[in-house]
Amino acid sequence: MPPRKKRSILNSEDSEELILSSQRKKKTVSNKDANKSDVLKVDSLFGELVNKAGYIMRKGDQPNLLNCDQAVFHKDLLYNLKSHSVYRLPEIAEKFVRGLEDHIEDPLRLKWSLLYTQTVNDCETARGGHQDSLVRLCLNIEELQPCLIQLLTEKLLEAAHDDEGSNAANIPNLILANLKWLDYIVDSDTLTTKIVEIIEGSPLKVQQEVVGNVPNIINDANHPKMAEVLCNLYDTTPELTPAILDSLAHLTLPKENLAEVFHSVLKTLHAARAEHLHVIVRFLLTNTQRPMAYQVLSDIREKINLPGDCRPPRLSPKKSMSSSIPASSKSDPAYETILLNNIKMTSITNKFLSANWLKAIQDVSDVASVNPIDLLMLLILYEAVPSQRHPIESIFRNKIRAGLFTDTVLGKIFAKHAAALKENFEALKKISSLLLRSPEPLVSQIGATLYRLSFLHLGGHYRQESVLALLKHLGDSSAVRHTTLTLLSALAHEHTADMAKFSIFLKGSMEMLDELSMREVKRLLDVVCLLVFSNKSHAALQDELMILVRKQLCHSDPKYKHVGVLTAALIVKNMVGEDDGESSTNSTLSDRSIMNTTALKDAENLLCLVMSSTSTSPTAAALFMDELANISLREIMNNKLEEFVCDKMTNEFQNNFVTEIEPDAHLPQEPFAMVASWNLDTDNKDTAIALNLAPLVVKAESSRLEPSDKKTKLVYITPQFRLLRMLECRIQDGDLVNIDALLGCPVISPAPEVLDNFDSLVATEQHTALSCLFYTVNWFRELLNAFVTQKDREIKNRVYKRLEQVIEIESLIAKLVPKCSNYVPPIAVFDLDSSTAMPTISLSKAKRGRKQKTGKGKGTKGKGKKANIETTQLGTQACSQPVSQVPLSLATQSQRNKEADKNSEGQLSLPEAEFLLVDLNCKLEHVLGTSKRASPLGNSQEKSIGHSHLDLFSPAEVAQHIIQIVKPLCVHMEKISSFFQTMIADNDGIIDAPCLFTENTKPVIKVNLQLFTTIYNLLSWKGLQQEQNKETLLSILRIIAKKLEGDVVSSMDQEELISTVFRYLSNFHAAIVDLGTATVLVQTLVAIDGLPQHEDFNDSLMDVMEELLKKEWYTTGGERDKGTLFHHHLHVLLQEYLKQSKDPLKHMGMLCSEGLDKFHAEISKDHHSDTFPTLNNGTNKSLSSINSSSMEDSRKRLLKWNTAIKILHTLVTVLKNYYTKQMLSTCLKFVRPFLELFLRSAMPVMDTCFRHHSQDVLVLLKSVQGSTRFLQNLCTHSKRGEERESEEEGNEEEVEEHDAHSDVELDDEGDQESNVDDDDKATDYSNSF
Repeated sequence: MPPRKKRSILNSEDSEELILSSQRKKKTVSNKDANKSDVLKVDSLFGELVNKAGYIMRKGDQPNLLNCDQAVFHKDLLYNLKSHSVYRLPEIAEKFVRGLEDHIEDPLRLKWSLLYTQTVNDCETARGGHQDSLVRLCLNIEELQPCLIQLLTEKLLEAAHDDEGSNAANIPNLILANLKWLDYIVDSDTLTTKIVEIIEGSPLKVQQEVVGNVPNIINDANHPKMAEVLCNLYDTTPELTPAILDSLAHLTLPKENLAEVFHSVLKTLHAARAEHLHVIVRFLLTNTQRPMAYQVLSDIREKINLPGDCRPPRLSPKKSMSSSIPASSKSDPAYETILLNNIKMTSITNKFLSANWLKAIQDVSDVASVNPIDLLMLLILYEAVPSQRHPIESIFRNKIRAGLFTDTVLGKIFAKHAAALKENFEALKKISSLLLRSPEPLVSQIGATLYRLSFLHLGGHYRQESVLALLKHLGDSSAVRHTTLTLLSALAHEHTADMAKFSIFLKGSMEMLDELSMREVKRLLDVVCLLVFSNKSHAALQDELMILVRKQLCHSDPKYKHVGVLTAALIVKNMVGEDDGESSTNSTLSDRSIMNTTALKDAENLLCLVMSSTSTSPTAAALFMDELANISLREIMNNKLEEFVCDKMTNEFQNNFVTEIEPDAHLPQEPFAMVASWNLDTDNKDTAIALNLAPLVVKAESSRLEPSDKKTKLVYITPQFRLLRMLECRIQDGDLVNIDALLGCPVISPAPEVLDNFDSLVATEQHTALSCLFYTVNWFRELLNAFVTQKDREIKNRVYKRLEQVIEIESLIAKLVPKCSNYVPPIAVFDLDSSTAMPTISLSKAKRGRKQKTGKGKGTKGKGKKANIETTQLGTQACSQPVSQVPLSLATQSQRNKEADKNSEGQLSLPEAEFLLVDLNCKLEHVLGTSKRASPLGNSQEKSIGHSHLDLFSPAEVAQHIIQIVKPLCVHMEKISSFFQTMIADNDGIIDAPCLFTENTKPVIKVNLQLFTTIYNLLSWKGLQQEQNKETLLSILRIIAKKLEGDVVSSMDQEELISTVFRYLSNFHAAIVDLGTATVLVQTLVAIDGLPQHEDFNDSLMDVMEELLKKEWYTTGGERDKGTLFHHHLHVLLQEYLKQSKDPLKHMGMLCSEGLDKFHAEISKDHHSDTFPTLNNGTNKSLSSINSSSMEDSRKRLLKWNTAIKILHTLVTVLKNYYTKQMLSTCLKFVRPFLELFLRSAMPVMDTCFRHHSQDVLVLLKSVQGSTRFLQNLCTHSKRGEERESEEEGNEEEVEEHDAHSDVELDDEGDQESNVDDDDKATDYSNSF
């Protein structure tokens, strides 16, 4: 191949500077310097005339000279043309141009005819050292211009088709530069035609240059014609898109033509190439008019495909013009950055664009319609337009609440548009911080997701910025700190190597330990210890931690000692790695073995140090054992270290809490009689072991609540056994044969007669007896958690018996606790702050009108962390094998069969099944339930108290674990449904038959409620809607759908499965006999309706709810159901009924017309509606409270408002005729937002309709006035009533101070008097209207 010639380095800008004259520093050549040998003699008319005018042409590759100013040359040349002695115009012009044509046949002469002209040195009148080129000087002469343009266009086409490297200069570019900005164009139409011919006949490269220079060459009059040509070219030649749009943007076009061009460009936006997008979007935004801005921006965000979303490789901006080889897809971010910068600049320039961008993004209501540009534009505008920050923050929160900005959506955006996010990182960081601080858990979680994705996808220094921003949140509220530490922990465990680079920052955050709670301290220490011990290069930080933990363990303050215990446990976890596999090489294995041996020795020494330091602080020792149990449960520890700890715990537990008793041994009788009770090993007649509980309780009870209590070891009996059984389970591969004797051994506890005569005991003896019961039930709970996984039949039977005993003891505690004032249960949760107040059970008389809550079946339920069994050990003992794994074999037959099943081995009684289901639902609600809004003042009671082991597992893991019991749950639901259907059929369909509601069916109803609650908790988990949990969702749906369709469900898709599950569960509504279960069923159906990809269930759901509303509900005594709980269930049912309705006002009107109208006609004492029996004198407040919330969907039509006012008038009439305090409070609470909505929305509608529908508007206003007048009187009356009540309460308090010894009698009388007063008030009030 012939060698390529040197390419020109001249671009368009350079050529313009070389051609046009400019006021630069003079760099001239004197006339004398122009050697005659350098002067080019041109023997033609052209040469004669230009030489005569002062133009000197030179040989070689050097510029031509001019000995005068170009204006003088122009004047002289024009004069010579007109005054020539031989030729006349236009003949002379043609001969002049032919001479010029002959002159520029030489490429070198052509180049210097198009380039600048140099001024001679001795010319003092010239404007500068460089003046216009020869061609341009001639073009400014009108007589020469037409012929010269013809010549130049021919030369341009000729040069365009030459080889790319054949010319030393870019001739087409030079010719175009000479044609630009001419002083006058003689024949504009001809010039335009020539330009069009050049565009049509030249190659792509020259086309781009010509199109780009079009606005600077042709006259404004020819712009419409050229725009038409460019539009046709736009449709046929996509490669010219940037040049065409750039030219169109600079053309002066009529509005009609511009609109046509605009819509043509917008129409083809979806097919635009990545490298052209920034030009196209800039053209669209620049030419967008204010009235059409919203529609245009909506179209842009729908049609635009950002370069990051394009899979085919693109050219980078720098190489697209100079290389035909496609660049890799890594070049795409450059195009995207340019595009977004163009959008940013146009939004700053035109303020109305930013507002319309936000409106277009805000109106997106479907997750499938969310585009990456939505998030990117919000970030761009947040930083570029400060005045729009509050609306942008609101849009973010609304998108998150609506489920549009999810983890999956954001993850895809970060994965494909990292470069754009880096450009807007400051805005991203501010938004992340703002969302993380939100009191709404869902919004706060998305803020954490933004931080996590920034760390994972942005890389570089952005990771450090993200980590530092997260550490700043440790000074925020407790809810924010919890979310922050959870995120840091997840990053540290999943991306240890990346996070280890920032260990020094995390280590510095330990200075804030004093401001954190114990759970937060644990999270932070876990992250720090993991990162510090993950890399050998952090040896200095490891030494600092070891020194710190020794100081903390020796500290006298319990809080610092507890922190030291946590630090030591976490150091042990991270210090010693798991055992090496056999696949390692011998040398590597030897080195690791030596390292592990040294680390193992250090870990054992640290464990011994902790045990000695906590020997006088049992709460710290219990915390240490709980933490080691957590590590053993979730982490992989060194086998030798596990065996070391297990031996220590076994010996210590046996020495401290286990004793041997002879069959005829005499147990202590002080302060009361003690016996070895709860024994399951009745066949053993020899010496047996027993849990030495009561003597230890008696010894410790006198000082349990005092600081000296630190010396008793009884508090860590269950934590120590928990650690022991977990280590045994790990070491023995799940077999607990070494400790199975503890399952059936007796417990030394108070004799039964002591508990029977509980009232006769003194206060200290009562406290001791109750503590024995609390320790016993916690011990049994831990036994259940330990042995529930064993397969041996005998062990299973013992587990069933222990479960029965747990229920028995809890019932006994519930009966005895109210008799013992100011009793504090023993501590059972140890990872709490020492500043947390200890709860007490006080029986002091409550205020008048409020009854003291007493425990029923589960002990007294106080607000403290240890006031009942549920909070003492229910959640604390939760582990990877929950109690609920015991097979649920429900007995749903007749009473005699149930009694037989209850006593049979291997099956559960109804109370036991209820106990397990309540326990399971408590855990599911904690893990899978929707978190509530965090209080801005902080949460004094942590939600995770009692669930420390359960919190080790993610919601996805828990949901996956629960799948195995879905099928048994469905079986039991079917059995109970069949049981009630049979009973209803036997009683001829009479729901309130005597045999249907009895004390024997009450446990079945309770179990049925818990079964439906379990299904609801599982299906309502928001995580099922996420893509990563799709398999879990399909597994649950297949199990449930299989009960209805059989094995055919294996071939069903998600839509068919959801439809089948909906039909299966909706079939249960006919056999439900209590409103609580019906409400849970409706909530479950609503949760199914919220799952993705299914058909419309609205009609079926409305039918089910309407049938439930038309049912009569009864108590187990056969009486019509009523009360606070019933009203709550009815409120939820009505709320869902109207929320799911497509026309809420229509259904509200139906309830009022068919329900309340017939309710008014009743004259009996027990007022109720025949159509809707649930609407009665006690439940009307539930319907009133729903009224205002149903108006959000219809505000514009007068007819709708007429219906709404009729509903309001009906409800106010009910309140007028059947006044109660409950209805009064409901009315005052909900009527104000209704009236505010009326003033804001209905009044403008009535203003518009008054001219044509004046009578309807007047009737509507009169109806509103009648209701509001009554409500005004109601408010006045209620205010006076409160003043009278406050005066009466003040008088009663004075009487109570003098009669404290007869509190109970006075309270009963006060309640009766209060009821009488209320009745009198109701009578007087109804008569006053």
